[in-house]
Amino acid sequence: MPRTLLAFGAPAVVHDGEATALPFERRTQLLAFLALRRTWIGRSELAALLWPDLDRRLAFANLRKTLFRLPATPWGGAVESGDGAVRAVLDTDVRSFEEALRDGRPGDALARYRGDLLAGFDDEGNEAWTQWLRFERDRLRTAWRLAALGHLDGDIASAEALALCAQLVEADPLDEAAVGAQIGWLARAGHVARAHEAYRTYAARLREELGLEPGTALATLHAALAGGERSGERRIPAAAPAAADGFVGRVAELRTLEERLALPECRLLCVLGPGGVGKTRLARRAMQLLAPRFADGATFVPLEDLSDPSEIGSRLARELGVRPGARGDALAQALEALAEREMLVVLDNAEHLVHGATTFEQLLAAAPGVKALVTSRVRLATPSEWTLPLAGLPCPGTEDADRLEAFDAARLFVNAARRAGVDVAAASDADAIVDICRRVDGLPLALELAAAWTRVLPCAAIADELRLGAELLRTPDGSQPSRHASIEHVFEQSWRLLAPAERDALARLSVFRGGFAPGAALAAAHAGLPVLGALVDKSLLRKDGPRLDMHPLVQRLAALRLEGTARDEAEAAHAQHFHRLLAQSRRAVDDGDREALQAIETEFENVRVAWRWAVARGAGGALAASAPTLMHFCDHRGRFAEGAALLREAVDAPVAAAAALRSRLLGAVAHLEYRQDRYDDAMRTATRALADARASPDADAQLQGLIVLGGASLRLARYEEARRYFGRALRQAAAGSDPHVSAAMLDNLALIAKYQGDYDESLRLSLRSLDEHRRLGDAAGEALCLNNAGALCLDIGRHDDGAGYLAEGLRIAVAHGFVTTRALLVANMTELAIKRGDLDGAERHARLALDLASTTGLRAAAAVARMRLAQVATRRGELATARSELGEGLALARAINREQLMVAGASCFADLLAAQGEHDCARQVLGFVVDHPATAAADREEMRARLAAWPGTTARAPGWPGLALADLVDRIVAEASAAHAPLLRFLRAGSAAQAPSVR
Repeated sequence: MPRTLLAFGAPAVVHDGEATALPFERRTQLLAFLALRRTWIGRSELAALLWPDLDRRLAFANLRKTLFRLPATPWGGAVESGDGAVRAVLDTDVRSFEEALRDGRPGDALARYRGDLLAGFDDEGNEAWTQWLRFERDRLRTAWRLAALGHLDGDIASAEALALCAQLVEADPLDEAAVGAQIGWLARAGHVARAHEAYRTYAARLREELGLEPGTALATLHAALAGGERSGERRIPAAAPAAADGFVGRVAELRTLEERLALPECRLLCVLGPGGVGKTRLARRAMQLLAPRFADGATFVPLEDLSDPSEIGSRLARELGVRPGARGDALAQALEALAEREMLVVLDNAEHLVHGATTFEQLLAAAPGVKALVTSRVRLATPSEWTLPLAGLPCPGTEDADRLEAFDAARLFVNAARRAGVDVAAASDADAIVDICRRVDGLPLALELAAAWTRVLPCAAIADELRLGAELLRTPDGSQPSRHASIEHVFEQSWRLLAPAERDALARLSVFRGGFAPGAALAAAHAGLPVLGALVDKSLLRKDGPRLDMHPLVQRLAALRLEGTARDEAEAAHAQHFHRLLAQSRRAVDDGDREALQAIETEFENVRVAWRWAVARGAGGALAASAPTLMHFCDHRGRFAEGAALLREAVDAPVAAAAALRSRLLGAVAHLEYRQDRYDDAMRTATRALADARASPDADAQLQGLIVLGGASLRLARYEEARRYFGRALRQAAAGSDPHVSAAMLDNLALIAKYQGDYDESLRLSLRSLDEHRRLGDAAGEALCLNNAGALCLDIGRHDDGAGYLAEGLRIAVAHGFVTTRALLVANMTELAIKRGDLDGAERHARLALDLASTTGLRAAAAVARMRLAQVATRRGELATARSELGEGLALARAINREQLMVAGASCFADLLAAQGEHDCARQVLGFVVDHPATAAADREEMRARLAAWPGTTARAPGWPGLALADLVDRIVAEASAAHAPLLRFLRAGSAAQAPSVR
């Protein structure tokens, strides 16, 4: 009977139907870690995790002792050792939990969650273990919470729902979503008194601990318990193209306003948004359009200057033209005047009066023919409220500079500048206008304030000023109302409405970039769910799926409120959180785990900030732990230059004075330089990394240096050098118990064997490497092995086998987002299509490969794609196109000085010459390429077959005129526009003295 680890709650192993509790000791820590990782783990990784404070030799000795003692335990047989790696063959409740979630079975998943992961297995003296356990606990706790809340929205029994609600509230008494679910289910089950008590308990705790009131959604739900009807929120469609009249944009919002206010059940619609987003203008425009549809028209009621909700009645009466009566109750008189009317009442700027929003409910109750349109920065929290969130205007991207008129933000800026007497529609201003729009994220007030400065500054200067700060966003002429005199003033109005806990959280959250998840906000800014919800309700945070972010101007102004020690603490907590994410994700990212890669992709802007914080603060330990993850992520995603630049910042900083850190950073830089086809640079950097690693010593850095030196040597056709480097790396990986590197080295050695013509050995090593990567669960290594195995099969004529390998590799690469490997696979599929005579398919693949390679900076892959396009054009008889594509491909090959690609391009040139009837010259070129040492064995055999098939092969081919490969390539590139006529004369003459090159 299989063993199962119960890792949720107090850990235990179930075997033969009996559960055995696991005591907290090194053996059980090892078992739990292996079982949860579910793959082979290198001994070096295990030693560093369990004995991080010991030197490598002692840590390995302790690991050997622990493994030796395992068979004495009832579950020891679940742990296996082999080839320097260890794994545990047993199921876990965590795996069942995650599989149930993936399969859409939340009930089954929740049944397996018995509490926090590995309860009682905290090891405060071991930072490495503590960080791993904390990371996994938070991840699984968040997954459980989301699954539980989703399950509560379904059709489940009341008893099950109430028990689950109680679990959620016990786990976090300030989880407003959980409390809301509990209140809803209590009311549904008829326990209205208990529902009220749950609300009061939560509200009291929230006030006591954070000084906050319950959020709008929960307050609305609570109000509905007293008999009000809860209005459902509606999804807001994206903004449509701007209207053609003087009101810029908001066509979709106006349509939504019209549709909702036409519904009998929608009587109170609140337009929500931050200050300066255009709520008032939208409301006025809506009033103009909709007033004719109400028998008694519409009235506009400004509220911004009121100081107390009790004044709403007087203001309403004034706008309705109602004279004060003897009773002096202005609200009652206004309601009496409205009782028989059919009217739209627009109440503008109500955010500071929301605690008196019951007045709006009184209005609706007293006047059944009236509908209210309210603008506010804060939700009203009344039972009748419908909401329409308002964001900035649609902004153009950098690629849209030639069609600014299609974007409302750009149109508003241009119109505002023209009202100031400046024409900024010229094409020369387009890039700056795009930058301005994006800097303020389409905020209408900010665009108008910026446009007013066009009278004294060019657009480019305005964009530069916005890049430096928000000082420019003040009105220079007093044309704006006082509340819109500057962005700072608008923000200050919102800031005054915040409780101390909200202010503190908003300021700390300003350290994030590119948004954040609630868990990160709690870890890095101490901002829990109630505070986040309150900031969303006040339009200072924006919800984007499971993440939150803030408008860039709000972020900039909130950051000004974060000073001194508070700023230092917030930045440190933010950086530490994201360095933990990188460190914990290292193995998963290296293996190409889809979720791990997407997590880093989503948080990359935060990762960048955290990395630079560590560089500036000299946090060498954080950089050392994070560098491998950063390198592998940038490798898989094709972000080579970006990753190398960040790593270089650390190399050039004082923090890299320590040889151990410098060697690791340099090794990562060298790898990304190699990926950019900068082979000489990569070899120099890797050599430096090796020198520092020997001084450290750092086995991982030594391995990385050897791998880069081997890879660069292979690309430069120095096969024996490459073999030596890869062989050393293989031996060192085996000694250091790193099975992932061992598997990768087998694949690299397979490539050397292929280039040297030993196809059987190449295929044997390639398939062995493929099996190892599959055994390790290394999706990235598996996809790359499939690519190389497929390419080998194409070389040796096994096209169907090659097609299978390439298709499988492409499926994995697409699924996991391996941009780099995908480009290589598509390039090889281009070759397969050419060999099969599918020229249309070959062109499609080649253009996709070229797009992927150009996007990522893979110059070698781009060169190959260009040459494949040249081959396709040659076979179609489109010789001018073939010359152009070949010239561009060879220019890339020459730039990276890769002879393997240059001989491949020269071979394409021979085909091109043959296609235009220049058979003698074609045979000259191909004969030269066949004998060149950089030509791979498989290519040499294929070229000889072509020579034999060309007309005139019985005659002796003309001699080669002594032109070096690089010189030949230079002339092919330079003379493409002249159809290579000078080069042809040179070849026919057979002498270097003939026909100078055309440049």
